[in-house]
Amino acid sequence: MKMKCTFILLLSVFVLAGCWDSNEPERLVYANGLGIDYKNGKVLVHLQIINMKGLAKSESGGDPSSLNAADVGTATGNTLEEALFNLYHTADRRIYWGHLSFVIFSEKALNAGGLKYAVDFLDRYRETRYRIFFFMTKDSIKDAMLISPIENISMAFSKLSDPDDNYHQSSFIPPINLREIIIQLDEPAYQVSIPELKITEQWTGQDKKKKSLLMESVTIISNNKIKEFLPNNVMNGGRLVNKDFVRDSITLFPGTKKDTSVILYDKKTKITPIIEKNGKVRFDVDLKIRASVELMKIDITRKQYESEIKRSIKKEIKKTYQYTQKRDIDLFKLSKILYRNENDTWKRIENEGMIPLEDDTLRSIRVEVELQDTGKQKLSPIFEGHKDKGVENQ
Repeated sequence: MKMKCTFILLLSVFVLAGCWDSNEPERLVYANGLGIDYKNGKVLVHLQIINMKGLAKSESGGDPSSLNAADVGTATGNTLEEALFNLYHTADRRIYWGHLSFVIFSEKALNAGGLKYAVDFLDRYRETRYRIFFFMTKDSIKDAMLISPIENISMAFSKLSDPDDNYHQSSFIPPINLREIIIQLDEPAYQVSIPELKITEQWTGQDKKKKSLLMESVTIISNNKIKEFLPNNVMNGGRLVNKDFVRDSITLFPGTKKDTSVILYDKKTKITPIIEKNGKVRFDVDLKIRASVELMKIDITRKQYESEIKRSIKKEIKKTYQYTQKRDIDLFKLSKILYRNENDTWKRIENEGMIPLEDDTLRSIRVEVELQDTGKQKLSPIFEGHKDKGVENQ
């Protein structure tokens, strides 16, 4: 009986120690970013590898010197998979894709149809997640991937790996991830907006200038190719209609001695399709927004401020619509809105998923502004004789 119990106990030990084929975290190499280029008829890939020790706090044993450490490997192939496997041949350990955070395309790669191919590849692979952000650049992809974040923070928290945090402070160019691209690719007449990266030197360290990444323009992808590049001044109106807008500034009285800025936030936008008697489709844009005056350069009333904010918002939205409409770009997603709300009408007038956009398709733009005039000092209104509208809600 004793021998039998001993045998069962030994057998249990062998069964419990069963994770022999698992991969220990410190034995893996972690992919953080993927760059896709197209040269001489071949796919050129760049893979950014980061040291995950940098995510640990120094008091917990993390290595401060490894915070912004990154290596970039390069390989070519006839296909994306072939290029990656050629890169595997030079890796020291198994590359783990579960922490992949971003993909950067070159202009040539996008025009060669690389977007759909890369999306399909990342969607099928079992290790990748849907929170992978997509960008394009006309500059060197490798140089962009080797730029270290300012303040010596981890590469895992760079503008490429985690753009949401920066967007919440200044909602200008919205980031787009794998999940959102998959949804948009399945929509009729899809047009995908991908942020465009530019390498700049707007920051300076103690001994030299630092390279950084700027996102101020957008690349429109349609039919799996680049349709148009939208410059930063066109995106001013686009940000105000974007559903994910959090906060940003707007300039009032530009080019005059009254030139000043206010912060816009708490935006709510509703775009309503209107079917007129002659069958023509137009849209009403209703926008409610709060604004905060942080600095007063001139002595004007609250009503004057609110009136100028409304005028500036309407002007920016009209400018953006006119620019994109002439180039057959539906930046405000009016086709999608009609498809969701008036499907029968959409079926009647659509052409390959797109509805016709004309100069007067936007019937009206109504803006309602609530001016929060004091910023931090809630109890000290800066408009004389006016109570701060935000005090009652504090």
